[in-house]
Amino acid sequence: MRKKAIVLLHTFHLTSNGSVPDLLDHAKTALCDSDPSVMAASLPLFYDLAQEEEFLPQLKQLVPSFVAILRQVKDHRLPRDFDYHRLPAPWIQIQILKILAILCKDDRAMSEATYETLKEVMTRADIGINMGHAIVYECVTTITS
Repeated sequence: MRKKAIVLLHTFHLTSNGSVPDLLDHAKTALCDSDPSVMAASLPLFYDLAQEEEFLPQLKQLVPSFVAILRQVKDHRLPRDFDYHRLPAPWIQIQILKILAILCKDDRAMSEATYETLKEVMTRADIGINMGHAIVYECVTTITS
């Protein structure tokens, strides 16, 4: 139910920007949810919010949280249901990498805080399958931005 609620909030935001009061607070709650599918459902909302200038300063504060989630995914702390050919939650990793690329752009301190995790993600994703190559590509794109 919580997953559907965050998807619905995202839809309301896309339909009528500003129609959901405290949208960022609801999104933060979903990001910290104990159910990984609710957290994963909040990532497209964060991606869209990161592209809007008004939310950017508040979202930059969440970079350590996104890096921590990426580390958890990389370390196989999610249920095996999220794995794809021994690769832990590749769609979640790609979404977080895209968000980090936007949030860390032109911010040296934020970028340096993510480099070690990005290196580890790239190393673990390079297992010779297409999805692993997609994650490596997103890591390179994130680093270059």
